[in-house]
Amino acid sequence: MVDKIALANLPTPLQPLDRLTEKWGGPRLWVKRDDLTGFGLSGNKVRKLEYHAAAARDAGATVLITAGAAQSNHCRATALVAAQLGVGCHLMLRTPDGRPPAPPTGNHLLHYLSGAELHFVTPDQYDERDRLMGALAAKLASEGTKAWVIPEGASDYLGMLGFAEAGRELTNQIDGWQQPPAVWHASSSGGTTAGLQMAAAQTQHSFLVMGMSVGDTTDEMNQRLATIWAETSRHRSLPKNVRPPLLTDAYIGGGYGVVGDEELACQIEATRLTGLLFDPVYTGKAIYGLREEIRRGGLDEFDDVIFWHTGGGFGVFAHDFTTVLGSRTDG
Repeated sequence: MVDKIALANLPTPLQPLDRLTEKWGGPRLWVKRDDLTGFGLSGNKVRKLEYHAAAARDAGATVLITAGAAQSNHCRATALVAAQLGVGCHLMLRTPDGRPPAPPTGNHLLHYLSGAELHFVTPDQYDERDRLMGALAAKLASEGTKAWVIPEGASDYLGMLGFAEAGRELTNQIDGWQQPPAVWHASSSGGTTAGLQMAAAQTQHSFLVMGMSVGDTTDEMNQRLATIWAETSRHRSLPKNVRPPLLTDAYIGGGYGVVGDEELACQIEATRLTGLLFDPVYTGKAIYGLREEIRRGGLDEFDDVIFWHTGGGFGVFAHDFTTVLGSRTDG
């Protein structure tokens, strides 16, 4: 039995999106509200960090180290977890030129407010993030401080456990549904997708896992999932009936963090029909992809589709919407 530290407000609600269904057509739309796992500690990453925080504690670590983009939801959540638990935190943050963004906004502002120590790297340096985080942990160890390194997105065996638990939580909420729904979610580092796969297999496929990449190709996504499953197999026996998720890279647009006006307009429409916030990098792209997939008929076989809201609302405040809103943002 792997231990965890309770950090999230669970279970998160499953709610219908009636106005969105009426506007967009297609199957009945629902939302799994992982944006409500907490306030600062909101989003899907908190579920994964519950297991990593416990493992760090059990290892006697007094510092957490992780990596992500400057607007990383995962880094923000890790920094606030560290503050809540009273341990140190180092964040390795990717920026276009390896320099701090100015001024700090959105998640990045919360990195500063949390008291985390920030290390800025270029995209090329970020490709070696695991080595760089290991070197930082070794340096801290030489100074008498034990660090716990959390991979990007907390997407490994421990992070997968957090989302396997989340998937079983969903299964309880859809008990009695006549047909298995599809679960549409933003997919990046792979831990959320792998955990949902595990839960689906453990519950006789009570739902179908559909991962929408926010920046990488499906080949890259499958490689990440294979790495997570290989690590998981070293810790436990895998269910024999794990099905591969349905992955798509059809809606990544200009790539990770690159958002066009059509995507922003869709996010605004979705907010006005639901009252929910969608961050442009993750949930915003995913809600846009959901609309487009409905339009092309790719979800017609389902009676119900659940949009897993992975959080990230702070990212809204780091993006310029004026090109879409125009004069309506004037005073």
